[in-house]
Amino acid sequence: MSERYRLRYHPGASDDLFNIFTLIEDYAGTQIANRKLSEIERVTKGLTDFPHKASPRDEVQPGLRVLPAAEKAVICFTVDDADKSVLILAVGYAGSDWAARVKERR
Repeated sequence: MSERYRLRYHPGASDDLFNIFTLIEDYAGTQIANRKLSEIERVTKGLTDFPHKASPRDEVQPGLRVLPAAEKAVICFTVDDADKSVLILAVGYAGSDWAARVKERR
């Protein structure tokens, strides 16, 4: 088996996750918010074994990849093969403008 990649998070991506949790909690409750965040986390952790499985979105930012998760979420990230790491740049939810956030976080 090949070497696992390390996950890194842009500080803004951590804020995105908190905001997604709050949004879901406000309209659907804590239990569902926890479940959605767990689903996003599961997909994100899967990138340690399969970092290139998502669709490239070079038109937004060179090297950017975007992967759907938890029905309404998208995980936006780049892969550094030399460093064996995946950088989570942004996590969008329910039609939020993740592309604008990615551009701000280069």
